[in-house]
Amino acid sequence: EVPKESWEFIQSRREPVTLPEEPFAWDASYTAVADPTQQPRGILTLLEKVSADFAHMESDTAAQEASDKEIFDEDMKNCDVERARRSKESEVKDHERKRQLEKQASFEKERKGVKGELEATQQYFSDLQPACVTGDSTYEDRKAARSKEVDALKEAQGLLQNAFEDNATKTAQEPAEGSALKFLGRRTLRTA
Repeated sequence: EVPKESWEFIQSRREPVTLPEEPFAWDASYTAVADPTQQPRGILTLLEKVSADFAHMESDTAAQEASDKEIFDEDMKNCDVERARRSKESEVKDHERKRQLEKQASFEKERKGVKGELEATQQYFSDLQPACVTGDSTYEDRKAARSKEVDALKEAQGLLQNAFEDNATKTAQEPAEGSALKFLGRRTLRTA
């Protein structure tokens, strides 16, 4: 046998309890279940009230659950719509971002080209400054010199045309050897 501590509950064999002939708590007869259907505070009345309360609570809970289910379904539908909207919005913004980055790259490339053109134009402008703006000649002087140059070029063009025409007529009249000798003779005279 296992030894027991003093604080443990030990059932032991004792003598049966003996009650007096009329115990002090039994001075009246028990009337609670005398007529179980017609009693105001009996156990059946209590059970009927508990059953009615339970049925009421069950119907309220079922109605609340149905209402909560409808609200939950509506919230989930709204969440799905919102998720789809945000997903589409994210996709649109991603495309817009890519388009803007491409546009930015295009503008940067164009800017580099324009910057190069600007630098070339500024260099050309600075190169023209001494000759055109701060030069020692005036516009009229340059215009007169240009017209003299144009006249001289026209005169040279006329001389060259006449020289080739005269040369063509002389070669037709003279033999080829004589013209070659004349040409070489002219060349020797020019170099001397």
